[in-house]
Parts: sequence; structure tokens; C-alpha cells
Amino acid sequence: MDSRELLTDAPVPPVEVNMAWLRAMVARFSSGEDHTRRRKLVIEELANAEPETLRQAAAAKPHQGPVATLAEVLGFDVDPADVDKVAKAYQPHFPQTAEADKAVARLVEALGRPDERTAAKVGLLVQAAATESLIENPQGPPVPTTRRWVDGAEVIVDLKDFPFGIGPHACPGEAHAKALAEGALSSTRQ
Repeated sequence: MDSRELLTDAPVPPVEVNMAWLRAMVARFSSGEDHTRRRKLVIEELANAEPETLRQAAAAKPHQGPVATLAEVLGFDVDPADVDKVAKAYQPHFPQTAEADKAVARLVEALGRPDERTAAKVGLLVQAAATESLIENPQGPPVPTTRRWVDGAEVIVDLKDFPFGIGPHACPGEAHAKALAEGALSSTRQ
């Protein structure tokens, strides 16, 4: 390859697709313009799964769980066990494992390529894993607390009064999560 060819093509080196990559690419752990752009991708993906469709799907197959139901409705061919592994390592303070890193790589391969849209899809599935707690405890928040950094110190924030967050970081899938939980719970009441 001569210099002319090298200067007209500027590929970047491949990145390692793992938990650190995922956290660096999702809206959940972003701020400013990155957050706005990445949140828009999540909302676009959620538009492909109407809450009523999710409610009906969850009622029809409550045993499969919210992750599998959301994946099915969105047409994502993934292994829910991989999503579970990622969910257990999603927060930086959770135990990090090689299994979670490998699961991220498999999910990215199944859903696209290592870019922000694919990260948004993986993030949606990981967030759906928290919906399981809504099914187990419909009165409580899906996630009881979250963490924020204030002046270099980690602060635990109780989500009891704001179960889906508030402001720009409010969960864009609140209606979807509630529909998944309501559908699963409706089948147990029949």
C-alpha cells in the first residue's frame, strides 16, 4: 500500500467489546451531547415495541421473563442468560467478571456491530432485567437505589420517590417496563 492509499483510508484499531466498552457507549452512563444522542437511539428502539404489545406478550408467556419478551417483540435474537450476566456487572460497583465481558461481546455480535446503536440495544435489554423486580414487588421501584458522584464522592440516591428517575436521565422505558410487569402479573391473577 502506498502513502496515497494510506492517507485516503483512516481505519481505527478495533476496540475490545466488554463491560467497560458498554458503559462507555450507553446513555445511562453519559452526560451532555453524548447522553442526548444515545438516549435518542434508545427511544427509537423502544418505538418498535408498543407497551400494549409488550403487555400482551408478557401475559401470553409470563414464564419467559421480561428480557426474553422484550427481545422477542423487538426481534432481537439473543440469549437471555447473556443479558443476565451483563446485568449483574452493569454498574461499575458490581462484581466484574470475564463471563460478563464475553456476554457483552456475544450480544454485540448478535445485535449488530460495536457502535452506539448496538450499545443502546444491549442497554435496553439490561434495563429490562430490572423489570423482574417489578414483577416480584409491584409496589417498589425496579431498582431501589442508584449512585452518583458529587465532588469526587460517591452518593447513594434512594429511588423510592422517583422509581424511574427524573429529568434528562429518567428512564425512557417506564411505560414499557410497567407493561411487561403488568402482563406477567395478569397471567398469575387468572
